[in-house]
Amino acid sequence: MNTVTKENPLYLEYLDIIKEMVSDLPNDKLKNNYTYDRLQVDEWIAISLFDGGFSSISWRPIWKNNCRILNRFYKIPSYRFENLKGRVSKETLDAITQQLKVASDLEFDCAFMSRETKTQAFHHYKRFLSQEWHTPKERYKMWNTGYQHIMWTSLSGNKLDMEKEDVCN
Repeated sequence: MNTVTKENPLYLEYLDIIKEMVSDLPNDKLKNNYTYDRLQVDEWIAISLFDGGFSSISWRPIWKNNCRILNRFYKIPSYRFENLKGRVSKETLDAITQQLKVASDLEFDCAFMSRETKTQAFHHYKRFLSQEWHTPKERYKMWNTGYQHIMWTSLSGNKLDMEKEDVCN
């Protein structure tokens, strides 16, 4: 596992490796989510790459001074389902650790992970992570009209400042 920022000379090489990796994905439920166009690499500020997959740190202006880690986390099928054994994979833990360090070095206030649906993965991850992670009940704005569940941790001592879903409408 190695994580590099956009400023690193390896960044473009990593993008090429990822483009190749997603060009011939197995025919499974994730295939359409991981086409190169749908990865939205223009929002990436860092890439974590390992033999069996990749992940990124992304940033959008609507997130203010917060970033999403484990963004577009992809593992080839032989690397998946470690958590079925009651664990979080080494690759996942390494990606989180490295991405939190990069996000802190880039002076973000908080880092978060997001999910469209079920949040039990967050509670599973928290058992294996040393940082203090928060899993609010509210969903937070991810794009213009879309909200997701998040798990976040402070990098600077500040609280998360992002737009929540208005459920009163």
